[in-house]
Amino acid sequence: MSEQLPTLGVWGPAPRDKSGVAGYLTQSLPHLAPYFTTRRIAGPGTDPAAFDHVLYHLGNNTLHHGAFRALAARPGTVLLHEYNNLDYYYEAWDQLPVAEQHTVLTRVSAAVGTRLDTRATMERYFADHPHVDRYSLGARIEDLAIEAATRVLVHSPLLAEHLADRHPAADIRHLPFPVHPLTPVAGTRARHGLPEQAFVFATFGFLGAYKRIPVILDAWRNWTDRPADALLLLAGEARDGLTVPADPTIRYTGYLTDAEFDALLLAADCGIQLRGPWLGETSGPASALIAHRRPTILSDIPGMHPLRPEEIHLLVGQGERESADLIDAMRTQYHRPRTPAAYDPAFSWKSWGEHIAAALTGGPR
Repeated sequence: MSEQLPTLGVWGPAPRDKSGVAGYLTQSLPHLAPYFTTRRIAGPGTDPAAFDHVLYHLGNNTLHHGAFRALAARPGTVLLHEYNNLDYYYEAWDQLPVAEQHTVLTRVSAAVGTRLDTRATMERYFADHPHVDRYSLGARIEDLAIEAATRVLVHSPLLAEHLADRHPAADIRHLPFPVHPLTPVAGTRARHGLPEQAFVFATFGFLGAYKRIPVILDAWRNWTDRPADALLLLAGEARDGLTVPADPTIRYTGYLTDAEFDALLLAADCGIQLRGPWLGETSGPASALIAHRRPTILSDIPGMHPLRPEEIHLLVGQGERESADLIDAMRTQYHRPRTPAAYDPAFSWKSWGEHIAAALTGGPR
């Protein structure tokens, strides 16, 4: 008779939720199967004490409410998909215990330098101070999760170092963002009206202001010596009221299936994955591009680039020169010799499963 595997409860978004973490979780389950008998849980109400081990996927909206509540009930391993989870607390406010509401108010008060005693007071403050970004405040809201966890996993080595410096007593580990090896799909460009000979710059994922889409569009329009065969692809669903300009050199796909999204990742010549304000997350599309050794242009912030960027990974800082530096980076990438994709197995799901099993069972880093 085979030995029974230990049980594992995994909390995170449900399979059909419109969430990158939901897809991530779905892909992860087969790679946990060699080590655990796994049950996936989305909402609150399941007792985490019923399992030998627990894993909490924490993000920045109420799709993660069950994970946050389970963590409050039982300490365990957390995977921080973002560490600045203020939006979760805003969205889930009425479902939070009073003591937790008070803690959030205290931390937000410290961040803005004004005492906020109630949710209504906090809302009035933000209404009166529209220049304050309530979502990216440095309120150290991640303390709530990190101090409740037995260990903390993050996808960026730089972010792991950053959090370890702020939480020296915590067990914080780097977990490479897992990426399946992708294969080029014939006809991908044709399906999206992209000429085979064109040089395609592309940004991937939900297209919100936080992806610096307005900056990318501004740089594109102001690239005065832009080559005639250069195209900009916006591969994803527009958010934040984004209006795509009527420009024949800009192509917009709208929401994509996973298969089509992956095909376009390899069909582009250079990925542009910027971020700001930054909430502590690692970019899945950026990780996929890096894992396949695709030329990329990335924001120069922790979590968005490798520990030691290669020549094909160009970094752009934020500030007055962001648009000009992005033009310079696009110009450099355009003149780089084109190379085929090559997968780095350090990003494999097999490696991910080994890391997770070690973390959950208290094994070495």
